[in-house]
Amino acid sequence: MTQRPSDLDVDSDPDVEADHGPEEESSGPGGVSAWLHDSHPTVAALVGFYIGLAYAILVPGTWGALLTWVVGQERAEELFPWVALTLLVPLALLIPRKTRRLAEFVWLGIILTVLVVVGVGSLVFWILLKTG
Repeated sequence: MTQRPSDLDVDSDPDVEADHGPEEESSGPGGVSAWLHDSHPTVAALVGFYIGLAYAILVPGTWGALLTWVVGQERAEELFPWVALTLLVPLALLIPRKTRRLAEFVWLGIILTVLVVVGVGSLVFWILLKTG
């Protein structure tokens, strides 16, 4: 196991006990946050995928609920397609190089969530038609 240079720092005074809390551990250059971003290759993939999954489910639902609450059912049905504008956020994340990998997995999460929901819904609908 290789250790980072910051993990090898030795306190100059051994009589002083170092009491490091979680906030100090993640804020320093060798803390947990640095390990997640520097050393672990799947963090962006997992975070991006689950953001995309939540994005595909929560954004349209929240948009529809807020519209219905504010303007009523009929007007909300007319304005609901404007939720597609929220897809500009993950699209904009594709532009900077720093966020590109995260945005790719966000899009993967969005697309796979929509495909699974549509696929399972179609299968259930087909089964209901065939059985009854």
